Amino acid sequence: MLAKPARRSAARRPASHKRTAKKMRPAAAGKETARKLAVSFEATLARDVQRAAEIEAEGNVSAWLAEAARMALRQSAARELLEDWEAKNGPITDQELAEVDRLWPAD
Repeated sequence: MLAKPARRSAARRPASHKRTAKKMRPAAAGKETARKLAVSFEATLARDVQRAAEIEAEGNVSAWLAEAARMALRQSAARELLEDWEAKNGPITDQELAEVDRLWPAD
């Protein structure tokens, strides 16, 4: 049986063998390509995320986390937009909030 050749360290590899980012896997038709990330959570949070993914995303933790990230990014963008608007126009008043509630009542 032949022995495996010794692995060269990154410093000793020829320039033609430079490491690049992992290849991105194609996503479903019409979607952006996927990029794999590694994440770590405390045990309790990891368990809760897995349970939520089971209920909401057919057990697909990646899909559940991606949607959670989209929601967080939308909230952050909305918060920034509101802060910018208030910086230019002053704080939103209770009267303005009441008008919004009147125009767009909750179900």
